[in-house]
Amino acid sequence: MRFGTPRTILAALVLAAAAVLVQPAFLRQDTMPPGFRADVLVVGGSPAGVAAALAAARQGMVVVLVESRPFLGTVMTGAMLNMVDVSRGLNGENLIEGIFLEIYREIGGITFDPRRVRIILRNKVEAEPGIVSMLGIEHTEPIVVNGRVAGASVRLVDQAMVPIHAAVTVDATDDGDMAAASGVPFTYGRETSGLDRRAMPATLIYRLTGVDWPEIVRHAHAHRRGRQPSGAFNGYAWGFREAMRGYHPAEGRLSAHDLNIGRLPDGTVLINSLQIHDMDGTDPSSRADGYARAVQEIPNKVSYLRANVPGFAGAQLVEVAPELYIRETRHLAGLYTLTGKDILDRSRFWDRIGASSYPIDLHQYVKGERYPYRPARREYTIPLRSLITARIDGLFVASRAFSATYQAAGSARVIPTTMAMGEGVGVAAAVAVARGVTPHQLAQRQDLVQEVQQRLLRVGARIDY
Repeated sequence: MRFGTPRTILAALVLAAAAVLVQPAFLRQDTMPPGFRADVLVVGGSPAGVAAALAAARQGMVVVLVESRPFLGTVMTGAMLNMVDVSRGLNGENLIEGIFLEIYREIGGITFDPRRVRIILRNKVEAEPGIVSMLGIEHTEPIVVNGRVAGASVRLVDQAMVPIHAAVTVDATDDGDMAAASGVPFTYGRETSGLDRRAMPATLIYRLTGVDWPEIVRHAHAHRRGRQPSGAFNGYAWGFREAMRGYHPAEGRLSAHDLNIGRLPDGTVLINSLQIHDMDGTDPSSRADGYARAVQEIPNKVSYLRANVPGFAGAQLVEVAPELYIRETRHLAGLYTLTGKDILDRSRFWDRIGASSYPIDLHQYVKGERYPYRPARREYTIPLRSLITARIDGLFVASRAFSATYQAAGSARVIPTTMAMGEGVGVAAAVAVARGVTPHQLAQRQDLVQEVQQRLLRVGARIDY
């Protein structure tokens, strides 16, 4: 359900509460407008935020989902990242199931149309009776009481600031905005390396028409062996490093990664390749500057593709994504910090809520740097403690900004893994509400963590490899 005024939002919450059989005492008179209550508040309509909201609602919670954009999906839709980096086990099986796999099948698999995904995600959220979605919210600020997040105040379309009081809050913003504003400590980019505070480069994805897809696939298959292989599978093609060696952006803070090409049903393709260095993804002015630099360079990139890469001779630029694909910003402090060693050791945590195997994929922080990790898959698990913020209670995190070193985040930042985080914390939030505990208290109770794990398994999620 989507609503935009205090009156209609309250009515929606009452209907949601009735639909999931919440006790009438839940909506108390002293929290009626200008304030109201929910069991779980999810801030951020990212893929992980959608998973968290669905998971909590399916556990019987009244959920409010808040997003600043007028649509859901963030990187999948706003940044138009239409290629899913799946995690596979040793036998090729999906390591991430549950809500991720449900949505993965609906959107069409590894590649998808971002415009269609906006509709799919909206429909899934609106079809869940326990969720009230509030989109296009221009400002959200946390409510912190005695070191505990107790919800958030949001600015509605009529300019009124309305508090949403929640037993548990989930920060599902891609950059950990809610947690940072609440006072949760964080590092930025590779700050802990001691080298600098750079983050991985961002990318501006763009769409081309007039490509010869069969020729692209033929070239990819012909170069599938060697030190820098190419490949193609189910509408996704990657590699082409040799063909791209001669491309040099005119602007010194831009570079070119290998081509990642995602085909759309209408025959056009989305290109993920142009990288933007020295940009702060948490700073609107820095994002705007990076976006402008990339927009100016894209016509040169397209001209190069037409002249040098098989299958692109007739390519024409159709559009650029409305926002940047940002890989890295904050790394929040949690009750546990996932490390690169944890991944290399294939760690199985006692409080695991999901599994992954995506390689540690660190793009060049500075042009010309060597990639420090081989693109090897190693199965590992995600500990619930890394999704619970340090210092500030009342808050779960489902985001690439979760508690991890920059090396570990290089693996866990991808959409399927963050969606596993979202489902895990959605269920954990439901257990916390049902048992009357905070996230910090939940993490200290092995019996309650086991209840979270059992509930996840019952709804089809996978928490181990």
